[in-house]
Amino acid sequence: MTSQPLVTAVIPCFNAAATLARAIASVRGQSYPNIEIIAVDDGSRDGTLALLRQQEALGVRVITQANGGAPVARNTGIAASRGEFLAFLDADDEWHPDKLAQQLKILADHPGMVLIGCWVEVVGLDGSRKKVNASREPPVGAEAWRTMLHHSFYNPSALVARTEAARRIGGFVTTLLAGHEDQDFCIRLALEGEVGFVDAALATMYQQPNSLSRTHFSREHETVLPMILGHCQALADRLGRAELRRILGARYSQIGRNVYPGSPAIGLRLLLKAIGYGAEPLGNLRYLVTAAPWSRRLKRRFLSR
Repeated sequence: MTSQPLVTAVIPCFNAAATLARAIASVRGQSYPNIEIIAVDDGSRDGTLALLRQQEALGVRVITQANGGAPVARNTGIAASRGEFLAFLDADDEWHPDKLAQQLKILADHPGMVLIGCWVEVVGLDGSRKKVNASREPPVGAEAWRTMLHHSFYNPSALVARTEAARRIGGFVTTLLAGHEDQDFCIRLALEGEVGFVDAALATMYQQPNSLSRTHFSREHETVLPMILGHCQALADRLGRAELRRILGARYSQIGRNVYPGSPAIGLRLLLKAIGYGAEPLGNLRYLVTAAPWSRRLKRRFLSR
């Protein structure tokens, strides 16, 4: 009988038959001994449910639901959890064997810590490997929410949260597009307590041709931006004017650059706002020129000669 707290691994699954067995194997391969696995099938139409029924015989708790998206599936897992801690794993990602052991050791020493993350390594479609957000500052400490307002950082598969805190904030907001709700979840959870970080790549995500993060970049101005603006408004009395300008400038810049290639008019408006907030004026002006549709066409024409 282990005295170590129970960790619930929550795996949302949608048409994940090709990768799910690898994800579950990485949970079973953890050096941390006290884990329950909840896999939520979110209305899959491939062989996912059949694979889950096989895993159910091996101890995986399987929950089925109509398709509602990853946030809904994660909330279903949170509601069903028996663990003191929640660890999220997307069905096309995997954990390194010591991930939970390293994170739970830190959580045990910090009772005020509600969330802990780690570096995530991404494997590209070409087989290349790199750390996600390697150039960005990890949000840590009691004021981590400030850094989270400034830029996104944590992938869901990096996170371990205290179950009580996750339930207290109502879990994931289900009206945000999948792939963006994790930012909001982290900000709201960080407002409840301290955030920790393991300075090691303990999770691997595999880029998929139809990945949600790639698909939804062009809609960040409709999803992420209003969410960040809402948080900034709610927290205005805790944010100084200079800090608020820095946050808004960074967000308009990041989202403007993501949107600009597909929606030049919208991207231009966002980047001009970023410049107005003092965010990289020369860099953003240079980007507007080099990434403009006419500039890209000119480059392609020149390179094809």
